[in-house]
Amino acid sequence: MKKMFAAAVLALAMTPVLVAQNAPQGGRGAYQPTLWWGDEMFPKWPYPAGDAVYADLDGKKIKGYINEITAISRKSRDDGNQYWGRITGSPYDKMTTDWIADQFKRIGLETRVQEFTDLPEQWWPTSWEVSVGGGGRTVGLKTAFPLYRSVGTNGQAELDPIWVGMGTAADFRGRDVRGKAVVAYGFPNPGGRENTALTWGVVKRAEEEGAAALFIVLGFPGNVINEPTAAGTQPPARIPIFMLGNQDGTLIRQMIEQDQSPRLRFRLSVELRTGLKTASVWGVLPGATDENIAVMAHTDSFFEGAMDNASGIATLLALAEHYAKIPKNQRRRTMTFFTTSAHHSPSGPNASIRWIHNNMKQMWSKTALLVNCEHTAQVATFLVGDTLYGSNQVSARRWFVGGSERLKTIVMKDFLDYGMMLFSRPEPRPGGELGQVFTDAPSFHIIDQIVYHTDMDTMNAVPANGLEQSAHVFAKIIDDVNKVDMSALLGAPVTTR
Repeated sequence: MKKMFAAAVLALAMTPVLVAQNAPQGGRGAYQPTLWWGDEMFPKWPYPAGDAVYADLDGKKIKGYINEITAISRKSRDDGNQYWGRITGSPYDKMTTDWIADQFKRIGLETRVQEFTDLPEQWWPTSWEVSVGGGGRTVGLKTAFPLYRSVGTNGQAELDPIWVGMGTAADFRGRDVRGKAVVAYGFPNPGGRENTALTWGVVKRAEEEGAAALFIVLGFPGNVINEPTAAGTQPPARIPIFMLGNQDGTLIRQMIEQDQSPRLRFRLSVELRTGLKTASVWGVLPGATDENIAVMAHTDSFFEGAMDNASGIATLLALAEHYAKIPKNQRRRTMTFFTTSAHHSPSGPNASIRWIHNNMKQMWSKTALLVNCEHTAQVATFLVGDTLYGSNQVSARRWFVGGSERLKTIVMKDFLDYGMMLFSRPEPRPGGELGQVFTDAPSFHIIDQIVYHTDMDTMNAVPANGLEQSAHVFAKIIDDVNKVDMSALLGAPVTTR
């Protein structure tokens, strides 16, 4: 073991030299692909006394579940789908549901699959292609990905690109974009789900200025594929809109700078599909009383979705396995494990988490704690120049606790004891799936970010130690809550009782 560690330290010490010899000119800031450490390089936080009861919550085992879940996404891609992942309403959504139901049955939960047949219309890009020509050459832009709710084209379009910087009103001033393809640059804020161009209103501005198309370059180093907008919260665009990776966007900008008279050629076919189905999976472990601990995770994803949200599904399964081994008379409360979908696309009021919020009042009235398993671990990354560096640390998380001061004290003490890395402020209102149901029961979550909604969201970005740490602290919080009467857990923002 000591020899292995010494070799790893030696390799680490040599890395800057090797990089300096092989890196492009430009010094420390020059682009290099993100390098991810293996799980063996992550230091493990010493768990508090008494943690041995959670030894079965093993990070490598949890990560193995992530591999099985993301294999469904990879099959979606390998089957030839450009719009790929565990997309709600797709066959791969159904495969995910079936896999989770099989796991619940294997564990011994009372399992029920609840099908939802009343999904609203789902936006569905079926095929697209983008290239740029100029200076005597044509280059395919392989990272082009249609922004959620973009309209399609009528066959192939060909337009002059106009670079508008960050896409603010000042950037548009003095530029005639009417009938042209606007190209804007968006800084991640902080990850793949949001960028400054979208936040500052480039879509509306491009439409109002008469642009015929919009291309948004995501400012991640390299050439990342990205689908930022989720949940159908934006009204349908009036023009075709594509996301682009940084290198593809830079190519367009350089052609403009070098007076190569570039032309963007693109096509996009979009369907608005109706009649699609999705499902939630319910698994119950009866306890000594009819009071309830609820544990949830959403299942759908763009791309592989290892962190978002295979990590949450895997964490939920590990907790279910752990508590299934405990005799019923030692479980103070019944445990209800459930999944949701249509997190990244509209569910409407008659499906998934919104249906559960609206129609499970009896369950909520007996729920002492709701645990949302979402983005439970990610590698901490650092942007230096034009390189996104991985590290051997688990990223700090956004977090939320809703309920009494007693509950908040329990959660924060356990977070501290287990060394959870947290932002210095909680979310004022929880993001993610918890945002739909945080008023229904005392609740908490941690939620990570950065690589989500991009093709960087693979198992490399999800550390086994972080998964294990999250599972252990979730279990400790559940056990500590089970020592407290439900009346002592209730408090703002739980307003339904």
